[in-house]
Amino acid sequence: MKIKELALGTLSRILRYAGILLLIYISMVFYLALTERRNAFPRAITHNEAREAIADKAKNIFCTLDDGTVLEGFVVGNEHNNIFLYYPDADEDAAQFLAELDSLPGYAAVTFNYRGSGNNKGTPSQESFEQDAQMIYECASQINGRAPKVTAGRGTGAILATKQAKKDNIVILIDPVLSIADAISDKYRILYPKFLVRANVKIEKQNILPPQSTVILSDRARFNDRNHSVKQALEVINLSKRGSKTLSEAIFDAITTK
Repeated sequence: MKIKELALGTLSRILRYAGILLLIYISMVFYLALTERRNAFPRAITHNEAREAIADKAKNIFCTLDDGTVLEGFVVGNEHNNIFLYYPDADEDAAQFLAELDSLPGYAAVTFNYRGSGNNKGTPSQESFEQDAQMIYECASQINGRAPKVTAGRGTGAILATKQAKKDNIVILIDPVLSIADAISDKYRILYPKFLVRANVKIEKQNILPPQSTVILSDRARFNDRNHSVKQALEVINLSKRGSKTLSEAIFDAITTK
């Protein structure tokens, strides 16, 4: 009798703990669902150290969107050169990329922060994400009257680089993700599975230029597996590894040997 009571008591405690854990899990999933937009389109904080690092070499530029929102941006290099347009990762201040970039011979490096990022006002959303990227491309084209020669992006910014690339562009995808849903599910794993993500922004195969024009640049070692997965998914992409090179050297090599 005592053994039976002990077993029932143990089972009751196990079920009680399991119920508590299930309730916690459901609460976390519910919270992530409610805050999905913030995770899908985060606002990059202003990176003061990076801005100080580029103060002597970068020129401030601005892009006015159709709704009047003004995006801050930077250009480094001779503005009469070909334009290298960079789309930052979702939580990356554009200045951080330029702070790591030394120079790109023959190119002017141009990048803008998205709405709500850096010093920009506004709230990012799926509706504005791709539209703003198109306006950024147009603003970059106005710097010297010529469309960008190279479009590049890191992480979720790589999605925008593929969508804005024209047939004569060189496209460099730095540690890219295939979709925002992939980025969120990689971050939260079982806490927020991919099938729950409502944001529908992704790289489309029809946007991928011929293989000689598109390169995946594997920059950070922790993304090596992801980069190989993206290469396999898109089939026609070249993969280049940064290795011991500086970021500028790796990008320049990707441009000249694509």
